[in-house]
Amino acid sequence: MSPMQRMLTEIKKHSLRYWIVEHYNQWDRKRHDLFNIIDLLVLDGGVLGIQICQGNDYRQHIRKLTEEHQDNTIAWLEQTGTRLEVWAWRKLKKERGGKAMVWVPKIADILLVNGCPYIEERK
Repeated sequence: MSPMQRMLTEIKKHSLRYWIVEHYNQWDRKRHDLFNIIDLLVLDGGVLGIQICQGNDYRQHIRKLTEEHQDNTIAWLEQTGTRLEVWAWRKLKKERGGKAMVWVPKIADILLVNGCPYIEERK
């Protein structure tokens, strides 16, 4: 199961409306995000932009939003007044000392503080 499929399963549990904005370009054989920062749009009392990845790619995606495409991140947060999150899916032990593993998201909110992107990880 891909991180996108895990995300859609989670969204469907809450009966939220969504739209996948990431697309695959067959000519350059790459995936392209909306404004290079958003894979999925979700309506949950407002618009939420989500960047989805595997747990081991978390830091790369945070850097992508805060450094590589910082101007797009700032524009999204300033001009739309909506939220932006990173969901990194990783496998963790179900209980301490146990062997069973479950897929759990590491979620970070991307906020705008003094005109710069700020990362706030959820506990």
